[in-house]
Amino acid sequence: MALQVEVVGDRYAVAVSPPHCSDWRSLEPLTATQVLKALSALGRHSTDITDAPYAADPHWTVAHDAEELRKRQERDG
Repeated sequence: MALQVEVVGDRYAVAVSPPHCSDWRSLEPLTATQVLKALSALGRHSTDITDAPYAADPHWTVAHDAEELRKRQERDG
């Protein structure tokens, strides 16, 4: 397992292992946006960052887009 994303309710459990980065596992299920940020922070390739969530949930972008829209609306008032 180099990169694994699993659906947990409306969130995602993530685990990564060498050779592309150190062992890491999310301590709790993450939102779609948090998955992207976590994998980016670990230095994962951008293709991996999007392919893994798609493999787990082909509709993950809907959750990500809704989260980003909600954040913008909260920020902009």
